[in-house]
Amino acid sequence: MKKRIITSLAVALTAACGLAAKDKPNIVFIMADDLGPGWVDYDDSDPKINTPHLQRLAETGMVFTKAYAAASVCSPTRAACITGMSPAQLGLTTHIPGKAGNERKGPKGSPDGADSLKYLPLDAPSYARELKKLGYTTGFLGKWHLAGDGSIKSKNGVLNEDWHPEHYGFDSNIGGCAYGQPKSWFDPYRNATIPNRKKGEYLTNRLADEAASFIKTHQEKPFHLTLWPYSVHTPIKGPKDLVKKNGGNNYLAMLECLDNAVGSVLDALEETGTLDNTMVVFYSDNGGHIATKWLADKKGSLLEGGLRVPMVVSWPGVIKGGTSCPTPVNSMDFFPTFVHAAGGSTDSLSQLEGLDLKPLFQGAEKLDREALYWHYPHNRVEASHYMGATILEGDWKFYRGYGLIEDALFNLKEDPMEKNNVLKKNPELADGLKKQLNQWLTKVSAKMPK
Repeated sequence: MKKRIITSLAVALTAACGLAAKDKPNIVFIMADDLGPGWVDYDDSDPKINTPHLQRLAETGMVFTKAYAAASVCSPTRAACITGMSPAQLGLTTHIPGKAGNERKGPKGSPDGADSLKYLPLDAPSYARELKKLGYTTGFLGKWHLAGDGSIKSKNGVLNEDWHPEHYGFDSNIGGCAYGQPKSWFDPYRNATIPNRKKGEYLTNRLADEAASFIKTHQEKPFHLTLWPYSVHTPIKGPKDLVKKNGGNNYLAMLECLDNAVGSVLDALEETGTLDNTMVVFYSDNGGHIATKWLADKKGSLLEGGLRVPMVVSWPGVIKGGTSCPTPVNSMDFFPTFVHAAGGSTDSLSQLEGLDLKPLFQGAEKLDREALYWHYPHNRVEASHYMGATILEGDWKFYRGYGLIEDALFNLKEDPMEKNNVLKKNPELADGLKKQLNQWLTKVSAKMPK
């Protein structure tokens, strides 16, 4: 009798543990490259755009209408997503150069850019490490761009393997190296982290296949997949069949191929019966290199066109489908969101700057945050993309020009295209925001222009 009771108790505990494991949501984080708002179906885009799977995701999830990237270029945003720390705090504030030491110069007489790290510090926090501690299998697919400068001159994108995703908590890595853009969109890829498979195969399709395989292989326990396709970064070149389908337009072909990759993920989740217990995030690393018509400027700029990105999150049972959220969110928010969703804690990680987004998923109107901040102490080739720092509080956005251009104050509600500098009409407000911005820069020990 005693033996039977013990056996029954063991069965009950095993069942309870199994239920708890099932209740942990799988987490899939898809991040496009250089995709600005206005280039997906769900935001009333050009009818020529064909992204039905993103539309499907939006209909089952929540669209964030004021999603921001942590930086206006790729590497800093990617680092901020992984670590939950701002680029300013990390000291990784610009894209890691493809050509070693090739920093972009500003106008004659302008300050030199601040020093910026060329790799992600190995001792920085990582959401993948935290998820592994919580029993997750973790996989990385796609663009990393956090592993050293000068990759364009390498033969295979590898400069230092110690800086690859598998050293930041990912159990597997396909595609992640120092490359900021693919050496080739077609197999052979000339990327040491992607085994060549079929000559002529298109890179985005390959990553989609690997994503589906990862989901099917690891469906029996909680899994996390970071899928960061190289699309739609330059060089603009799509697969031949979709280029033909889109009337010779390579960019639209790349968009459709990216969308098909999202579809492959959703189909794999449905096929394995894991869709109902999976959070799926779609996001982009910065504004588009092709401008969004209803936003000022594009990639590389601290104006809205450089910082705003498309974002949609689906999580059955938590997020009501077909909803939207106007609350500003940014890259650092993913770390606490993922870890808390998995049942973990971030209390010991005081350096995190993001917030858990679950209250917004469940209908809250705002987060406990006064403002968002950006720091880009660098210049780019494009004349309008000067170094600066920015604070966004409510509808007000203050831009500090670091001496290259005048400081500016915009009311985004009244002036979404940021055409009217109203600083002189609101000097006290501008001074207050500038003071707040400077306090944040000091707090995170931001590196300043030289």
